Amino acid sequence: MSRPGENPVTDEILEDCLQALYRLGKGGAAAEARRAAELAQVEPSLFGAAVRELVSRGLLSETQDGLRLTGEGERQGAAVVRRHRLSERLLTDILGIPWERAHEEAMRFEHTLRPEAEARLERLLNHPDTCPHGAPIPDASGGAPAAPTRTLDTIPAGGRVRIQQISEEETAFLRYLASLGLLPEVEVRVEEVAPFGGPLLLQVGTARYALGRDVAAKILVRDEAAP
Repeated sequence: MSRPGENPVTDEILEDCLQALYRLGKGGAAAEARRAAELAQVEPSLFGAAVRELVSRGLLSETQDGLRLTGEGERQGAAVVRRHRLSERLLTDILGIPWERAHEEAMRFEHTLRPEAEARLERLLNHPDTCPHGAPIPDASGGAPAAPTRTLDTIPAGGRVRIQQISEEETAFLRYLASLGLLPEVEVRVEEVAPFGGPLLLQVGTARYALGRDVAAKILVRDEAAP
């Protein structure tokens, strides 16, 4: 508990908020405060204090549409996301942590990485392009390739695609997808699309599954033949 007059917003909380705002603001969109607080795993009242602090530092602006990072805020947000996704790779590729737990563990580990350790970690991991969930890792200058925008729920019957990224990183959700074999780089064929918002019937390898539209909307895909 913070003492009277003490700022309850730590550097770690600010980094978590920057990461959430960066992720939600890709493509020029404004971030909605409630969703950003959920993604940062920060209580709404504390998130409000973090927003005020970020605004005072020139990293964030509040607009009618929502919250938007400034140029410097984008740069710092990308740096946090980079450390987070490299941490996820360390946890899964080197330490053997299951992919569904990597996000939660990395939320703590990312704050300990300093520039020299970050550079050494990237070399150790052989310069990975994505995190275990398929999200692109920003480079040291903050640049990152555009994330895919096609979601599995938009693919018509007969379509064959390859999973590129899982946009939802909640532990139980990732465990569920793993149980179906729906992982990045796995090929999926949409056999049927039920009418009136019904589920998709998917072929994954030799197995077939019915998948709800809400779940499929969180799976980003690319054409099977794309690199």
